Amino acid sequence: RHKRKMVDLYESVQHAGNILPRLYLLATVGSAYIKSKEAPAKDILKDVGELCRGVQHPLRGLFLRYYLSQMMKDKLPDTGSGFEGDGGDINDAFDFIFNNFDESNRLWVRIQHQGPQKDKAKREKERHDLRVLVGANLVRLSQLEGMTVEYYSTTALPKILDHIVSVKDTMSQQYLFESMIQVFPDEFHIKTLEQLLTA
Repeated sequence: RHKRKMVDLYESVQHAGNILPRLYLLATVGSAYIKSKEAPAKDILKDVGELCRGVQHPLRGLFLRYYLSQMMKDKLPDTGSGFEGDGGDINDAFDFIFNNFDESNRLWVRIQHQGPQKDKAKREKERHDLRVLVGANLVRLSQLEGMTVEYYSTTALPKILDHIVSVKDTMSQQYLFESMIQVFPDEFHIKTLEQLLTA
């Protein structure tokens, strides 16, 4: 840093030449910026999340979003974290992870439409191998301290189900339902069984 303010560093990386290296740098510097507490975590999370939409190539975007998730996982304004309060709350933490999940899944689904028809089997295998990059977001959601049964049933589950149903991709729906069942506690599923069955 050499005594530069984080905001200057954060703004300077946004002028890097190519978009992909720029966004990897932005995720890295954004993570350090949140850690410094010189700006509210929720603002930086929203900004970086929005800027990552600039990469629409399915594979590149998927890996970028996974990297972003990894860089920010311990800097979310979750319940009881050091970034809660002025930095945001459980809603901001949830929104960041959910939006990352939403975009990751859409990019993952689009892999099947890349390239010629003769390579379809190869692409399906590739998609199958890459599914964990999408599922990691659900794991992260389940690890939020503020993810109570109440929050899950009223906020998280309706949004997750809405997204899964709206994607209309069989492989995605099967994988995400399985992941959801595995990563969230059984008591959550017992309390929300009716919601799950009517989706």
